[in-house]
Amino acid sequence: MTSNFKLTLLSGVAAATVMAFVGTANATNGYFSNAYGTAAKGMAGASVALPQDTQAAMNNPAGMKKIGSRVDGSVALFSPLRKYETSGANPAANFMNDNQHKSGSNFFVIPAFGANWDMGEYSLGVTLSANGGMNTDYGTNVFSQGSNGRTGINLEQAFLGFTYARQIGDSNTVGITPTIAAQRFSARGLQGFAAISTDGTKLTDNGNDYSYGYGVRVGWLGEVNDKLSFGAMAQSRMYMQKFSKYAGLFAEQGDFDIPPTVSFGGSYKVDDKLTIAADVQRIFYDQVASVSNPLINVTSFNTNAGGTVGLNSLGGDQGVGFGWQNMSIGKLGVQYDASDDVTLRAGVSHNTQAFPNTETLFNILAPAVVNTHVSVGGTYDVAPNMSLSLAYTHAFNANITGSNPNHATPIDLQMKQHDLEVGVSYAF
Repeated sequence: MTSNFKLTLLSGVAAATVMAFVGTANATNGYFSNAYGTAAKGMAGASVALPQDTQAAMNNPAGMKKIGSRVDGSVALFSPLRKYETSGANPAANFMNDNQHKSGSNFFVIPAFGANWDMGEYSLGVTLSANGGMNTDYGTNVFSQGSNGRTGINLEQAFLGFTYARQIGDSNTVGITPTIAAQRFSARGLQGFAAISTDGTKLTDNGNDYSYGYGVRVGWLGEVNDKLSFGAMAQSRMYMQKFSKYAGLFAEQGDFDIPPTVSFGGSYKVDDKLTIAADVQRIFYDQVASVSNPLINVTSFNTNAGGTVGLNSLGGDQGVGFGWQNMSIGKLGVQYDASDDVTLRAGVSHNTQAFPNTETLFNILAPAVVNTHVSVGGTYDVAPNMSLSLAYTHAFNANITGSNPNHATPIDLQMKQHDLEVGVSYAF
C-alpha cells in the first residue's frame, strides 16, 4: 500500500465523518473560524493561554495537557447572510448582469468532537474540527458572457488532529498536533469566464471535488505564576492535493493549500472568580496563490477587446485569485465563575479586511467582509463530571464597495452572521 494511498484513505475517513454533517463552517475570519470550542466561542476565540476543552488542539496543542481526560462534542447552527448590489452594469463588456441579490443556503449545522487522555507527564488526544466560509448560492446568474444557471461556490474543510502534549518542568507545556485535512469544493454558473481560463472544461459545474493533505500544529503554554499565563501556536501550511475538476478555475492548475497561521495569547486570573484572556492571530493568505492572487493579473477581462489566455488567466501558474491579503485578528474575552456550577463568558474580536475594494467582482462568490464579532456564553455543571455549554456569536453587518476592473460599475458586498453552539463535556 503506497503512502499516497494511505494518506488518501485516512483523509477520506476524516472527510466522511465530518462532511457527512458539515454544510459550511463557523463565524469567520476570512474562511478560518473565529473560535474553536464552545467555551472559546463564548469568549470570541480568546483561548491560546486558556485551554478549556479538546478543541484546544486547534487553538494551542500544549493546552491539551491542562484539560485532563475528557470527551467533548458540540453542534453549531451557523447562519451567514450574504448579498451584493450593483447597478449600471454592461453585460456585453464587463461580465456583470445588473443585479442585487441575496445568497440562499443560510443555515448550516456544524459538528465538532474531541477526546483526550491524561497519561501523567504527557497527554494524548484526537480532535475533529471544521473550517470554511467561502460559500454562496445565488438564485440567479450573476455573470454574463454566456454564464447560465444559479451562481455560487461551496468550500468545506475538515481536520483530524492527533495531539501529543507534555509537561516540561513546573511551568511549561508543549504540544504537537499532526493533522490530516480534507476539502470539498464545487462551483457553478461561471461559464462566461471560459475565455480567460486555461481549461474551460474544468472551470465550473463539475459537481463536488475532493482534496486531501496534511500539516502540523505546534504550541507552547507557560505559567508565570498561579494568575498569569502566556501561550503561542503556529500552524504550518497544509499541503493539499489539487482540485482536478477545477484546474481551470484555481491558480496553479487547481492548487488550493490551506495557509499557515500563528497566534499569541495571555490569560490573567484577576481573582477566584474573574479571568481575562486576550489573543492576537495572523493568517497568511498570501501563501496560497489561488486565494491571494489579484484579479487585475488578467491581461483583459473584456473578451471583445481581445483578452488572452496564459499564465495570468484562471488556472494559470500566476492565475487569478480572490485577492485576499494577510489578516490580523485581535480577541478579548472574560470569564466569570458565578457559582460552583455556573460559568459565564463574553468576548469581542476584530479582524482586518480580507481583501481591498479593487477585488469585489470575484468576491461576489466569497464575500468575506465581516470584521467584528461579539460573543456570549456559559457552562453549567449538571454533574460532577458532566457539563453543558452554550455560546452565541454575532458578526455585525459589514460591507466593502468597489468596482469592476473593466468598468466603473459599483459593486457592494455585504455580510452578517449568527452562530449558536451547544456542547457537552464528560470528564473521566
